[in-house]
Amino acid sequence: MSIDRWPAWLQALRPDELTRRRMRRTILDEAAPLLAARRDGWLDAVAEWATILSPVAAAVTLIFAGLALRQAGSRELSETVARAPAVEELVRHGESVPAAFGRDSVPDLDVVMTVLYETEGP
Repeated sequence: MSIDRWPAWLQALRPDELTRRRMRRTILDEAAPLLAARRDGWLDAVAEWATILSPVAAAVTLIFAGLALRQAGSRELSETVARAPAVEELVRHGESVPAAFGRDSVPDLDVVMTVLYETEGP
């Protein structure tokens, strides 16, 4: 029951703050040996090792994630550059290269589609 719900006749029996603290301390003192006996020793060891190894595991995970992202980014870039055809290969024989492209530019799909849309009519 909350404090506000106590009937008026029970207010006189309600323990004061000092008595409540003493009761809590007595209950905890009596329960501590029982709780300690029920606790397994290996849980303490696991908790201690987890406290030590959790930051190490997090750091190793971040290092491997960074290496994986760097490797994926460099592989993706090298595959894109290796597969990208020259601008001249995208233009039909006898047509000139659109002004949007330079001689050394790598074609971007958005630019190619924009140039094709603008040069060819409906």
